[in-house]
Amino acid sequence: MTSAAIAASKSISFAEKAMAGPAYTNLGFPPGSRVQVKPEAGARLAGKTGRVIGGGFYPKSLRLVLDGAKVPITLHVNYVAAIDDDVDPMKSD
Repeated sequence: MTSAAIAASKSISFAEKAMAGPAYTNLGFPPGSRVQVKPEAGARLAGKTGRVIGGGFYPKSLRLVLDGAKVPITLHVNYVAAIDDDVDPMKSD
């Protein structure tokens, strides 16, 4: 096996490891949580509500589906606020 092939296999396994862990566990927004987009996210998204479907690729990102949307979007955790009483976004596991 060439050194390029070994490097490629290592980078693939690193990417797989990065995606393997559920990022949402440390963010306080479990899948199914209802959230509202903060005004800091921009005029187009501000005030929209949706449901968290999981963590994103990056450590502090969330995947969510906005109400009425067909596809999920990724937002930084600082741009969303929980609208359910039973979810505490500041709590960390």
